[in-house]
Amino acid sequence: MRFLTIVILLIMAPLSIADTWRTDPITPMDERYMDNSRKELNDLARIELGRSFGEGRDSDLRLIQTLLDRKLVKGDQTALLQGMGIILGDHLRKEHNLKWVIFTDRVGRSRALEVPFKDEAIFPVTQISSRAAVGAEIDVKAIYERLEGEIIRAKKKIIVR
Repeated sequence: MRFLTIVILLIMAPLSIADTWRTDPITPMDERYMDNSRKELNDLARIELGRSFGEGRDSDLRLIQTLLDRKLVKGDQTALLQGMGIILGDHLRKEHNLKWVIFTDRVGRSRALEVPFKDEAIFPVTQISSRAAVGAEIDVKAIYERLEGEIIRAKKKIIVR
């Protein structure tokens, strides 16, 4: 139970970038990985549901939710689950003028969305996969809205040094 509590707190907590981090541009290898993740998830949606991603944010969120609700993607299919996070991130990026970056800290390397001119990053890629891995209920729209709220909060925050 303690482990689950820690995981949930880590998932729910916004990340303020500290002195032990750096961001770098997305590499061509990262771009290929993200493109392949989108394609693999889209292929699954077309085969299983006869639908495709790219119809708009609300349609894409519903499609992700349907894939999860019908258990067409399971908790141990990390690559597909992270592909869902990439699609969430793509919409957040477009709607809030963000950019994909590589965020590196003492824990490791992650794909993240950088909030311009702020010391904040948003991590949509793992939002669904981390919940699915522990068998938690997943409300895709709620995750999206929470991330969007974090972006709005970060953009309003005054940096005091």
